[in-house]
Amino acid sequence: MRGKIARNLKLSGSLMLLVSCAVTHAEVGKTEKRYDFDHEVHYHQTQIDDNNYRLEIQSDSYQHFQKQSVFLLRHAQRLCKGSSFMLKVTDGVQEYERFPSKPRPYQPPLTVLLQCETEPTKD
Repeated sequence: MRGKIARNLKLSGSLMLLVSCAVTHAEVGKTEKRYDFDHEVHYHQTQIDDNNYRLEIQSDSYQHFQKQSVFLLRHAQRLCKGSSFMLKVTDGVQEYERFPSKPRPYQPPLTVLLQCETEPTKD
């Protein structure tokens, strides 16, 4: 009896591990709204093709901008499955003021194009 229970627990644990590690990808050209709990970042992700993505990180507080930047690098690494990548920032870089004298205006989202590098094919 104990052997069956232990085997079932191992099997269900392995299955849950596989399900939790799965990365879901959107259809090509479709924008997904997502949230990263580790970095507390709201973002939109559009897969342009197999190796290109458009990421739009929603603007938040000034203090949160550093987390957004770290998230961007880690998420790019994950999407490119560990291979090298290139980021092109197209909009939303915030200016730094150590002691701002007036309230900050609305900041646009940080918009980035991500290109995953591919290995050249050998003929």
